[in-house]
Amino acid sequence: MKRSSELRRKTPLSPGAPLRRTAVGSPLSRSTVHQASARERQSPRRGRDTGPSKATVLLVAERDEWSCVRCGTPCTGRRSVDWSVQHRRARGMGGTRREDTNSPAALILLCGSATTLCHGWVEVNRTAARGNGWAIRQSDNPLLLPVLHWRRGLILLTADGGWSAIPSEEAA
Repeated sequence: MKRSSELRRKTPLSPGAPLRRTAVGSPLSRSTVHQASARERQSPRRGRDTGPSKATVLLVAERDEWSCVRCGTPCTGRRSVDWSVQHRRARGMGGTRREDTNSPAALILLCGSATTLCHGWVEVNRTAARGNGWAIRQSDNPLLLPVLHWRRGLILLTADGGWSAIPSEEAA
């Protein structure tokens, strides 16, 4: 097959010879698209933050007495390693746009990370965790479902970061 003179190599290829770049920069390396993708490779994008604010985490930690809601272990050390804030309603892999997902009523303090201690247990045992209010279904309202607290028993969490006792049948 014959090649046109435009496509013919200026230097012949020989087996085993290293290929060398002849130009300092190629037209591709100077394009804005290529430069933008090179910047993205150098500094990876950070996903949007879908978690609660620092103020909300502090409010939840104070409400829960800086202790695991499930077992009562003091939550000290590093967040996301030694203790974590559990979303009672799972956010999903990409997060969620539901406004109440990061509200204090939808959050509890648990010891461990998502794979260890009480937080890990809640993640693995979702059905049992739902029975105690540590996890809720996507369709549930966190304000209406009680949480079993290690010290207080069954309580309702409020939107302002507080809690209220569930009225007993005898008092009604």
